[in-house]
Amino acid sequence: MLASCKYVSQFFFFAVRLMRKWPLVVLQLPKKITLSASIFSLILAAILVLFYNFALWKNVFNLPYSMSLWNISFFFSLFILLVAFINLLLLVTTFPYIQKPIALVVLFLAAGASYFMDTYGILIDRDMVQNTFETDVSEASELLSIRFFAYIFLFGIVPSVIVWQVRIKQSSVSKELLSRLISGVSSLLVIILILMTFYQDYSSFFRNNRHFRHLINPINFIYATASYASSVFGSEKNPPKAIALDAEKLTMLAANGKHNLTVLVVGETARAANFSLNGYSRETNPKLEKRDVINFTNVSSCGTSTAVSVPCMFSKFERTDYSPSKSKEFEGLLDVLVRVGVSVLWRENNSGCKGVCDRVPTDELSKENNELWCNSKECFDEILLNKLDEKVASFNQDVFIVLHQKGSHGPAYYQRYPQEFEQFTPVCKTNQLQTCTQQEITNAYDNSLLYTDHFLNEVIEFLIRQSKTYNTSMIYLSDHGESLGENNMYLHGAPYFIAPSEQTHIPFLLWFSEEYQAANRVSVSCLIEKSEQPISQDNLFHSVLGINNIETKIYEKELDIFSSCREN
Repeated sequence: MLASCKYVSQFFFFAVRLMRKWPLVVLQLPKKITLSASIFSLILAAILVLFYNFALWKNVFNLPYSMSLWNISFFFSLFILLVAFINLLLLVTTFPYIQKPIALVVLFLAAGASYFMDTYGILIDRDMVQNTFETDVSEASELLSIRFFAYIFLFGIVPSVIVWQVRIKQSSVSKELLSRLISGVSSLLVIILILMTFYQDYSSFFRNNRHFRHLINPINFIYATASYASSVFGSEKNPPKAIALDAEKLTMLAANGKHNLTVLVVGETARAANFSLNGYSRETNPKLEKRDVINFTNVSSCGTSTAVSVPCMFSKFERTDYSPSKSKEFEGLLDVLVRVGVSVLWRENNSGCKGVCDRVPTDELSKENNELWCNSKECFDEILLNKLDEKVASFNQDVFIVLHQKGSHGPAYYQRYPQEFEQFTPVCKTNQLQTCTQQEITNAYDNSLLYTDHFLNEVIEFLIRQSKTYNTSMIYLSDHGESLGENNMYLHGAPYFIAPSEQTHIPFLLWFSEEYQAANRVSVSCLIEKSEQPISQDNLFHSVLGINNIETKIYEKELDIFSSCREN
């Protein structure tokens, strides 16, 4: 299993591409075909495995297996195993009179899943399904294309028309149950026989390639959707449990008579590798490089999607102990800040705060009608600063503001910035990233970072203007990174255990006014010395509590990045 299986894979891909034209062939068959329910399920299972799993087979045949008879038999057994398993699944979930409607739904969903896996190299797991359900219309529309509708037509509509022409033979209840039992038991025996024969191979195969289970269409999206639905509907909708009820803010007013004003910018899809502050060859941070920012170079995200990372970074749980259900079950950082008397405001220019801002004042700005910063589709991130000074003027205590960026959200990176920031050219101006060169994709992405650089500089300018009445500071932390075509992987959302560093290595910046440094006894030089140490989004919760002098039993000093850099 060490040499190449080049010829087998070439033959396989040729066969799959040829057989993918099956709808045109099948259309020539008689209009009415009569099949038993069991045979119908078996044929449907075989079709799904063969024609809707190109991404899976491509990954399988890219593995360094030798072209031995045993390995060829193993690959063939994998096909039979999947057919038997999906057949078993169809037999126990479909019943007379609804078998064909369910088949149509599965075909359409499998066609869509196949498109995204084939086009963007994504894997479908629970988090990806959560992203799908929690995205907005604007983000979803960016993923649609002629290629998408071609997939839906060829692998959704055409086979559905054919399926509808099939007449499923109706039998008595006893005969139907017997037929299903025979087919189901046969499938189960085939599965057992294959696993017994190739036990060592399958054990090694799935142990070394755990992500393959997220490529098996339609099992991947069926399981992931069921898991997501269970988390959403399977628990009672109770108010979140309060945390840090003992929380107390030790200082309500700094020695200089000013309150603190902190702006936390939650970035979107920014990866550390493309920040010039981190050594990237292009100047993607020309304005920030002229500011006295503290840049942390070794920072990891909690997840690879907004739906996971944003709730996680505001929760009291570390990544290894975090789950979406826990984020719903317990309050988060913003609740603690409100409890101790800090004025909190969330401003949104993305697809939502994922529940984090449910209990604090929120400004939804992504659909504003502003000629300066908005167009017919969306608003640029500078809309987050619109009339913010008026909001700040209404507060009379410490203030914590969260600005949730649109940032570098893909695949339409070229739409994330005004035209004057298109410095790196030529750019990819389509959501079909696979039709662009990697350089064109990178150019568009880097331009979006150039605009983020400008936006963060504007945030700092805003804070400087507020320094007359507040001790001001800025925190910038991206939610996750992005793949730009490396290893044929695009966008984000990969399962964390196989996610490339491009999706998990994120930028994290701090900026403090001189008054803030003095009032909160922060040593910038100390933080700079520690800026290369590994940290993560786990540190945000405790660092914000620490720098705001909030005392509570759930505060963990070792996770507070400021704790060792503050003078007593």
